[in-house]
Amino acid sequence: MSNVIENQVDESYLSAARATKKRHNIFARLWLKAYRWGNRWNERRKAANTLARLNGDQLKDIGLSRDDIKRDYSRPFWR
Repeated sequence: MSNVIENQVDESYLSAARATKKRHNIFARLWLKAYRWGNRWNERRKAANTLARLNGDQLKDIGLSRDDIKRDYSRPFWR
């Protein structure tokens, strides 16, 4: 009888541990997604600042115009 109770306790503990692990995995994935989102936004911001410092001749050399920069880098960070 003692083994039956111990097995039930062990199973309930393992089930609770699995649920906690899943919850931690969800938070870790959400955190990682938010981090990547923020990192992508920061990289776009730095690229836009770098392109904004170029003069018209330099932009022409790489095939861009001021309008291209405004269109591509003025979007909100969530797009």
